[in-house]
Amino acid sequence: MSYPVDAAQHIIGYADPLVVSPGERVGVHVSCHQPSYTNRLVRMGPGHYDANAPPPSHHPVANVQSSSHPGRPQYSRPGSFATVPWFLNSSSAALDAEPTLEVSFWVQPFLPRDAGHEQYLFSTLEPGGRLGFASYIAKDGNLTVAVGGEQGQQAATVQISMLRHGWYFMNFRFDATSRVVTVSARSKATHIVAQTTQQGAVTLANGFALASSQPLTIASHSTNERVSNLPVDSTTFNGKIDSFKVDYLAGEDCNTLLQLDFSKDISSEEFPDVSGNAIRGKVVNCPARGVTGHDWDASETAWNRASYGYGAIHFHDDDVDDAAWDQDFELSLPKDLPSGCYGIEIDDGKSKDTIPFFVRPDLDEKATNKVAFIFPTFTYAAYANDRMYDTTRDVHIDIPGSDSVRRSRHTHILESRPDLGVSLYDSHNDGSGTTHSSLKRVVLNMRPDYFHWGFGGPRELPADLWFIGFLDKELGSGNYDILTDHDLSRFGTSLLLRYDVVLSGSHPEYPTYAMLDAYEAFLAAGRFFMYLGGNGYYWVTGHSQKPEQNHRIEVRRADQGCRVFSLPPGDWFLALTGEQGGLWRSRGRTPNRICGLGCDACGMGQGAPYGITPEAREDPKLQFLFKGSGLEHADIIGDFGLVQGAASGDEIDRLDYSLGTPENAVIIATSKLAGGHSDNYGLFNEEIMFPMVNTLGTTSDKVRSDLVYFDTGSGGAVFGVGSINWVGSLAWKNYENNVAQITANALHEFVRRSLSKRG
Repeated sequence: MSYPVDAAQHIIGYADPLVVSPGERVGVHVSCHQPSYTNRLVRMGPGHYDANAPPPSHHPVANVQSSSHPGRPQYSRPGSFATVPWFLNSSSAALDAEPTLEVSFWVQPFLPRDAGHEQYLFSTLEPGGRLGFASYIAKDGNLTVAVGGEQGQQAATVQISMLRHGWYFMNFRFDATSRVVTVSARSKATHIVAQTTQQGAVTLANGFALASSQPLTIASHSTNERVSNLPVDSTTFNGKIDSFKVDYLAGEDCNTLLQLDFSKDISSEEFPDVSGNAIRGKVVNCPARGVTGHDWDASETAWNRASYGYGAIHFHDDDVDDAAWDQDFELSLPKDLPSGCYGIEIDDGKSKDTIPFFVRPDLDEKATNKVAFIFPTFTYAAYANDRMYDTTRDVHIDIPGSDSVRRSRHTHILESRPDLGVSLYDSHNDGSGTTHSSLKRVVLNMRPDYFHWGFGGPRELPADLWFIGFLDKELGSGNYDILTDHDLSRFGTSLLLRYDVVLSGSHPEYPTYAMLDAYEAFLAAGRFFMYLGGNGYYWVTGHSQKPEQNHRIEVRRADQGCRVFSLPPGDWFLALTGEQGGLWRSRGRTPNRICGLGCDACGMGQGAPYGITPEAREDPKLQFLFKGSGLEHADIIGDFGLVQGAASGDEIDRLDYSLGTPENAVIIATSKLAGGHSDNYGLFNEEIMFPMVNTLGTTSDKVRSDLVYFDTGSGGAVFGVGSINWVGSLAWKNYENNVAQITANALHEFVRRSLSKRG
């Protein structure tokens, strides 16, 4: 497929903040290669083009004026690092004219030879190289030292080599008097491998100028220059650094100028100096903290309970936390703007983009709507710019039954813009798994017209926009509110209790502990919940309300769960909160307790419909569901769909009383009564015990989607569908079908009951 403009020059942008209230301002950050572009604000509805789908429907916001702006390209600078204000200015030590400085730390390289760029271990070099000192691993893997001097930067190779994943205690001595740099690397001994020490020294031709006004940068070479083109010239080290220390040597005296303890303040963006000089450093672009260090011995696996073993930070050259683009313009939102998902349409004449953001209701006002839909924005963050289709990466996906990768404008842009970062489903360039993801950047799979590379239809946000069309049809635009995971994480139970009926999105996979509390409190209060997706409430998720952190989430993938990688033992506790990561199921908070269902299988290829159970057909309390669109006599529902051809597909859920499904929950319909799934679908690994047989769609009774209903003891009720692809069938033929009908029946019944309860 050809496109009218080179993918790298396509106009793109992001909004910050992502979620706002009416009357607030939204900053808009745009990269544009053309002289100018225009913008227009719309309320977004369905955006997918398909003959059987609802027509794309985005409504301009009349009281926010369109405008024109000058264009200029913008790029992010990937790569995490740590920075410390130049400690000599804060130290009581007075340096000699020709000082001797000693830098020491533990290091574990992950790409000692294959990064494709210089990897700085530390640097205080000023631009031009006349002042400061540094060491880096050259492109060829050789360790290099560099110092400033009157004649400019001097660099020399030291004959020291390091193995991937090996721990080394590094010591660098910069002796200005002799103009000698001495380096030693002592490997960590194990019960199998003996300790070895490598040493090297180089004499440089000119005098040293070590005192620099630059901050100390660890794991990169500091630069404040804006990125002007691609590819970005990275200097980031890939690997772990632990116990960083700088000493000033004067004769027999040793004065510690800096001693950094990365094991402290792990949940923050900062770390302390424990030398007594009271300096504080900070991390940039969110490297991984709360990870095992050189002295971890498996005696403790939680960093917040350990007294040692967690003094390392893992840096990556593709970390992107804040894209840090300049703001191009700002939108002032009307105070009476209805809640919704909004898009800023930008057009430079050769390419277009739609930048999403969300408007919550005014929480200072009493709720007038009693129905709310929750956009699963933490799931959007987890999948942000995923590259799982790329078989050249260490982590990729190749599921039987999937068609060849369906490339689109969005995949081409993503491949041309590595500065946009990776998802929680990708490995870093050094092979380690990702733990953090941010929405303070361009996220290409959060576009209304995005279709998934493997399923060939919308997934995540563009799929959830079909619910907006559905709710507009059933309730009328403006007669319901939209919320987000970000809102629920921030405001908790009090937010949900504004409403009588709450609907989930298609894939609410990533809740925090507080969010689960809110859902349970909502049900305990006798309210009504419609779980309209699959794979819900699955992974333990960390989210902070600190302003410098609330744009990101954290997930630690442990030793079970449907995942494309596992983090190593010792790295399973979240840095943001100190919680144990992994599955909520592993911590005793199964999704079954909330929605009656738990995800247990997934697959690509053709989906499956649901067969209505005889028990449900004859149950008097369920007859409200079987009205209209032929439901009175139908045996099968959802044998059609815009994604995988049927209502049950992608990741699917089943009822399981042993995992917390309420005992009064009943199965309305199940995919097993409609032929079931093919062997392109298989069980999640946490479902499989010895002997490991009968794990695929045709051989396992567990591989199924169940449609469930149950009443709560407090007078509420839950309706759950158990499939990500339910929404693709709901939207079929512009919502004129039996899946949309049974969903609408549940919605209107819940609204009716809630009104009767209120009197």
